[in-house]
Amino acid sequence: MSRTKAIAAALCAFYAFASMLAGWLVYSYAYNETLDRLEENGLIRVQQASDRLMGQLSGYSYLINLLARHPEIIRSVVTGADRGRTGDILVDAVLTYGADRITVTDRDGRVVTSSAPDTEPGFVQQTVGSSLLRAALNGRLGSEAALDGDRRMIRLSRGVLDGGAPAKGAIFVTIDVASLEFEWGVDPEAICFFDETETVFASTRQSLLMHQDKKTGRADPRFETFPEYASGRAGGHEIWTFAKQALALPLRALVVTQDLPQVNMVARGFIDTSPARTAAILRGMLTTTLLGALGLAILIAALWRRRMADRLAIEAAVNTRLEERVERRTSELKIAQDQLVQASKLTALGEMSAGISHELNQPLAAILNLSENGRKLLDRSRPGEAADNLAQISGQVRRIDKIIRNLRAFARNEGEGGEPVDLVAAVKYAITLTLPSLDKDGVALSWSPPERQVLVVGGEVRLQQVVMNILTNAQDAMAASNPKRIGVTLTTGAGHAVLDITDSGPGIPDPSRVFEPFYTTKELGASKGLGLGLSISYGIIRSFGGTLSCRNDPNGGAVFSIRLPLTDRAVQ
Repeated sequence: MSRTKAIAAALCAFYAFASMLAGWLVYSYAYNETLDRLEENGLIRVQQASDRLMGQLSGYSYLINLLARHPEIIRSVVTGADRGRTGDILVDAVLTYGADRITVTDRDGRVVTSSAPDTEPGFVQQTVGSSLLRAALNGRLGSEAALDGDRRMIRLSRGVLDGGAPAKGAIFVTIDVASLEFEWGVDPEAICFFDETETVFASTRQSLLMHQDKKTGRADPRFETFPEYASGRAGGHEIWTFAKQALALPLRALVVTQDLPQVNMVARGFIDTSPARTAAILRGMLTTTLLGALGLAILIAALWRRRMADRLAIEAAVNTRLEERVERRTSELKIAQDQLVQASKLTALGEMSAGISHELNQPLAAILNLSENGRKLLDRSRPGEAADNLAQISGQVRRIDKIIRNLRAFARNEGEGGEPVDLVAAVKYAITLTLPSLDKDGVALSWSPPERQVLVVGGEVRLQQVVMNILTNAQDAMAASNPKRIGVTLTTGAGHAVLDITDSGPGIPDPSRVFEPFYTTKELGASKGLGLGLSISYGIIRSFGGTLSCRNDPNGGAVFSIRLPLTDRAVQ
């Protein structure tokens, strides 16, 4: 027993050590990974700050290039004339672009004119032989960062050309760095721009300005010392650890660097690493805790192993009883399902009876109208036209026979396949059958059929049935409307024919439900409709591979659209 306890204790100790080692590895990985993300974000921040500074200077670069080619300035340098006028031009440019001052000199660096002549007595000595003057006379854009007393300035230079080289003089634009910084927003990180003497010449933190990193050996007594730090590396990243937290710098900072050769500066961003270290510690501790919890769970599982076996036996007995109950319930549900199937059959029989009545009403109404018209024509001794009515009555009888056969096919779960049908002829025939009823109710119907056939996939009788159903529904919907208008349009394109039927009625309250069985907007007993016609029409169009849709027109009324696929020889 003691040997077993010793082995168990050794395993527990080894597991604890492994958990702590895993936590340390996770900490190291998480810390380096977070530093990678911090450096990516820091590079973006430093790049944005550098682009912001260079973007501000680019406006002054454009200004100095523009002024260097100004004819008044060229004439003033070459001939010495109109210096007052040239000074006014420089003053206007200073006020427009926000420069500190603009100065024009000859080739020897003597001031020709300036936007602030009273502030330039020593400018000749400063520029003669300077890199700015040399750059300007050599045709380059010169730039340097320099102090003017206690003011930080960036100066740009450009040669004044009179048609070509060599330059006749130089123009200098002086920019106050403080005015540039005033336009910067608040950055979450400290970003400093060090000049060639490792002095903070511009920064997002004003407290760091004019502090010099004197470790480089270029100590200048005019500048304060940059905070002391110890540099190192972590995971390939440069880390500065400051002796104490001061001047808005973190104690431990990730340093991101970018060179700005255009102005002889280096941009450095100081990113606080404490959030990365905290997050890594939390992840390491969480890993150790989870592994400890896992080990504890394994221990508990081992101790409760026998008890769980007993519990599983109890659950097995309970499952046996549940299976017996499920089997009994399944038998009861099967009996209930058989009863529901029988009820569904009775419901389907009722719906079929109502559908037969609804579908036969249309041709029977047409036969009634044709027979009455035929009797009137016979009374007026017009047997030829009466014979036409009798022929149409014969066609309606055949239509009734076709409808009954279709409904019988539906009842047997069979369908009549689609065939090429002239949609124009089907619509014309449906309009002919409903036109007497429409005229009687004062409904104006507009229909301009195409001159050619439009062949679609469908069934002639069933298409006529759908169109007549939509027309009669539109007629019923306009019972209280004035005026009463129905519009029928047929268009083709993209392999489909679209038949739109619009009315001037009140529209449909809920177009999304109009094709549901037994859904109707008519009053009970109004037209003996049960709300099945559109549902049956919807099924007919779907069986042809088309769609039947409904929407309300913004100008009033409803629009029913029948979309059917064209055959290979769609238009003839």
